[in-house]
Amino acid sequence: MKSFCPRLCCICLVQLSVIGFCKAQTKSVQNILQAPPANIAIDGNLKEWGDSLRYFNADKQINYSLANDKENLYVAVRINDYSEQARILNSGFTLAIDTRGKKKETFAITFPVGEQGGATEFGFPKHDNAGITDEDREELTQAKLTKLRGIKVVGFADIEGNYITTSNTYGIKTAIDYDKDGYLVCEAAIPLKFFHDDDPTKNEWAFDFKINGISRPASANGADQGSQGHSGRGGGGGGRGGRGGGRGGQHGANNPTDRDELSKTVDFWEKYYLGR
Repeated sequence: MKSFCPRLCCICLVQLSVIGFCKAQTKSVQNILQAPPANIAIDGNLKEWGDSLRYFNADKQINYSLANDKENLYVAVRINDYSEQARILNSGFTLAIDTRGKKKETFAITFPVGEQGGATEFGFPKHDNAGITDEDREELTQAKLTKLRGIKVVGFADIEGNYITTSNTYGIKTAIDYDKDGYLVCEAAIPLKFFHDDDPTKNEWAFDFKINGISRPASANGADQGSQGHSGRGGGGGGRGGRGGGRGGQHGANNPTDRDELSKTVDFWEKYYLGR
């Protein structure tokens, strides 16, 4: 007959406690998504989100929020760099999702895109020293009604085709707009039912935030097609505000170096658990 060993029992209890503690640390408050703001509207306006977005990627200098309720996943991104704004307006912002926590684009939405997923050919803003001009805002308003209505979808078995519009009947909502400081705001909502996950809060999800590079070919005079007649946004590392230096000055999208910068894709992965 084997005797009871108190020491061995204590060791087992300590090991179980350590495992439980590690799991609790992994699924911390910081990496569990919160509920979205009350009465949230996907309209390119961050007023419901409060004074600031919850998360900040220090490497790419991008502010963003992710949230979920029982029906939808929500994302909001605020872009201050002129070059990155130009890339989004011409090639779209992509949110890719892997519900198994791997860095694989299992599901993805890209917006805005042109008709049938083509390039939007959006002109480069004619910003002044105070930021985005009224003319820029008017151009974006008109474009949202015409050429910026597309959404590219990947991996959603319930959605027919890989292109829908902002007036789709699936419940996927997207919006873009400038805020009062001239930052470009991207917002989206995706119904959770399309991920077909019986328990979406069980596993960590991986999210890829991607600003797509402009792949449009250059015209005969060396300038980007679609950028003629507009002053440029500023070259690589330009940006506005206190981050990344000045607004670009005379360095615009017509500069070959800046053209190379605009062709680069900016992206980063983050992992979170969905909230209940």
